[in-house]
Amino acid sequence: MSERADTFLVGLDGLEDPEPDAAQEKASPPSKRLTLSAEAIARIRDEIERAGGREVCFLATVDEHRAVHDPRAVSRGNHEAVLVAARDAPEGGLMVHNHPSGVLEPSEADMRVAGRLYEEGLGTAIVDNRAEGLYVVVEPPTPRVVRPLSVEKVQETLGPHGPLAEGMGGYEDRPGQRSMAALVTESYNDGGVTLVEAGTGTGKSLAYLVPAAKWALQNGERTILSTNTINLQEQLVGKDLPLVEKLVGDVSWALVKGRGNYVSIRRALLAADGQESLFEDDRSSEMKALLEWMETSDDGSLSDLDFVPSDDVWEEVRSDPDMCLRARCPHFQECFYQRSRRRAASAQLLVVNHHLLFTDLAVRRATGNYTQAAVLPSYKRVVLDEAHNVEDSATSHLGVELTRRGMYRTLSRLDRRGRGILTAVHEALTGGTDGGELRERLENRVRPSVATARSALEGLLERLEGLVTDDAGVVRLGPRGIGEPAEDAEVDEPLRAALRALTTLQREVAELRARLELRDDLSERLEGRLLDLRSVERRIAAAVHGLRLILVPNDDSARYVRWLESRGRGRRRNLALAAAPVELGALLRESLFTRAETTVLTSASLTTRGTFDFMKARLGLEVRPTSDEANEVGTVRERMIASPFDFERHTLLVVPTGQGAPDEHGNAWNERTPDDPTALRVGELAAITDGGLFVLFTSHAALRRTSDALRRGGIEARWPLFVQGEGQRHDLVDRFVAAGRGILLGTNSFWEGVDVPGEPLRGLVIHKLPFRVPTEPITAARMEAVEAAGGDSFRDFMLPHAALRLKQGFGRLVRGHEDKGVVIVLDDRLVTRRYGGYLRSSLPPAPLVKGAWHDVERRIGAFYGTSLGRGRVAP
Repeated sequence: MSERADTFLVGLDGLEDPEPDAAQEKASPPSKRLTLSAEAIARIRDEIERAGGREVCFLATVDEHRAVHDPRAVSRGNHEAVLVAARDAPEGGLMVHNHPSGVLEPSEADMRVAGRLYEEGLGTAIVDNRAEGLYVVVEPPTPRVVRPLSVEKVQETLGPHGPLAEGMGGYEDRPGQRSMAALVTESYNDGGVTLVEAGTGTGKSLAYLVPAAKWALQNGERTILSTNTINLQEQLVGKDLPLVEKLVGDVSWALVKGRGNYVSIRRALLAADGQESLFEDDRSSEMKALLEWMETSDDGSLSDLDFVPSDDVWEEVRSDPDMCLRARCPHFQECFYQRSRRRAASAQLLVVNHHLLFTDLAVRRATGNYTQAAVLPSYKRVVLDEAHNVEDSATSHLGVELTRRGMYRTLSRLDRRGRGILTAVHEALTGGTDGGELRERLENRVRPSVATARSALEGLLERLEGLVTDDAGVVRLGPRGIGEPAEDAEVDEPLRAALRALTTLQREVAELRARLELRDDLSERLEGRLLDLRSVERRIAAAVHGLRLILVPNDDSARYVRWLESRGRGRRRNLALAAAPVELGALLRESLFTRAETTVLTSASLTTRGTFDFMKARLGLEVRPTSDEANEVGTVRERMIASPFDFERHTLLVVPTGQGAPDEHGNAWNERTPDDPTALRVGELAAITDGGLFVLFTSHAALRRTSDALRRGGIEARWPLFVQGEGQRHDLVDRFVAAGRGILLGTNSFWEGVDVPGEPLRGLVIHKLPFRVPTEPITAARMEAVEAAGGDSFRDFMLPHAALRLKQGFGRLVRGHEDKGVVIVLDDRLVTRRYGGYLRSSLPPAPLVKGAWHDVERRIGAFYGTSLGRGRVAP
């Protein structure tokens, strides 16, 4: 099953069995008894009388003498209303409610609410209707004493006379870095949300890491540091955080990966022992290599593995919350995931990716837990770097996706041609004196249910695949798309059959598991397989939930955009069914911005045309004084910090005119050009620069067409060619840098997060303006939402997105003060359309050169001919 579908299931083990949280201080119990002040007694009596003697809940303050004052009635007989009101109550306060019976013993409901309120920083007490007796259920915690950071000292740390300058060779004073650090420090001191666009070369990582580290040391509170790319994570952990520790003192940090990245020692040993019954193909050599790696690995995660395991093997050996024995596991102490979790629980700075952060938020939303451990340990401070990706990341992980391959894999885990979990259970039961009934149930009810579910699912997916006739392989569902498939009898019948079959299978698996668990001798011997069965149950339940959400519309459907998508070709073709929330602003406000005390969002690309308006609107941070919901966010700060690089002298923005723009599929500009025009321009530019080029595309089809044309033209005889899809991204970049004169072709993942400073990268070619595809379901739905709100979907949505993406692509070229080069945009809409000015105004201030190719080519040659520190004219 897909990672998005797993979002509904992920990480609940963190709630069931939380680790001690070293970053949180425990309040010591007070020595003096709480008492009600006379004013509090009178007000409580009055409110209870007005309620006819029924239950009333109050929020009150506690003074330094342990007297209760100012009780404010917040609900009558409704504990949930208390929990909502408690969000705004000052820490160290008290919830007081009466028991009309006069019996002051707390009920189970009272205890549950008291625990929730303590997490919010409040104690709980019970009184009688006359407020003459006071029973303290939970003492209010001692309020935190926050020690603000000194803005001056933070700036001094990074300044020309501070520890950074003293201990760092080649120190470079960066006023923009100190300015950003001051702003981040104010955000820690005062709370709220801060948006910082920090141009390339600002040194933004240290600008937020130093305040975060100092805050952790001074106030004992951790910060989540979330990035979008692996490259930045590796930079933070491998370079920046060790430096910060030298600057501020002994601060602890940890890199946190998703649980599915780790191997489970117990599951791997179990899979190796039962591999003949689990795997359809021989996996003995792969399992042997895995077990040998486990003996030597300190990390135990996929990134440390020197080969890529097959999907069916990794599915059987990866760490999974549904199959974890926790402290009962014989490998608990050496477990790779549990060790990483213990490190995270005690760390003051946690480096995560946006995927993991939003998975954590999805679990917190589902469980209402915003104060204890979930997927991540508890936190109140968050820094989101590469924050221009926040909306897309949240969309991916607050929706649901099912794929043919993922659903079949779940069924195959139970039974694949006589192999799988059911066979392993059957073999474990064989030879016993009284396991016949269970074997009979497994063979006569469970295994046939798997076959029925697989057949029903196949019938449904075949019908759905017939609906994906769009050239792009994507069709939107609902009134704005092809309608509701379930309204067609040819889809409705197999849909009902699939839902029935999956529900039946879930019930049969659950019943088999329950009967096995009733047998003490079997439950202990089959403990691992019982966990496997429970895991499959939950995945089947998630599949049923996903099918209903996507294909059976209800009142919630209007909040989602739903679609079908055909991915891959031939035997690798895979049908995906997906749903994603249309508007994320309210979700982000509720789940993140109003929960964290400090949120910092930073990137080199957060503004369009000099303002944060677009980003704030997309993230729900726009200022609306009449809206209480918006006011919950608190202070929203914003600052633009310009790059220190000299773009006016070191770069050119070149737009060849007269050739139009690629069509919607990225095809050649006009019929008169028999060869791929992008390949022609790349070859001509490479002859000037002697290679050293990035060529960025918006589609894989255009990339393949250009790479084929370059190879047909024999370009590899002069310059090494590196093409996305022909190797891992980091490996392609490393080889490009080592070559020194290569040409690298990439799509989406190369527009950002790739850092190649210095001589190896001398020029950048952008094939097409990076507008989103307007027919793509999420884009179309959000354009419609903008129009419905009275906006212009192109001006208010498509254009700003393109501006941010173009700025990201431009930013690949200049990564240091000495870097120089030309950015060529082979899409003359940048200068021929009125909106071109909007896009250009969002870019760094590079001089614009436009005109016919033979004219701009001379300007390019002259630029490189005089830029001896950067480019070089080919012989």
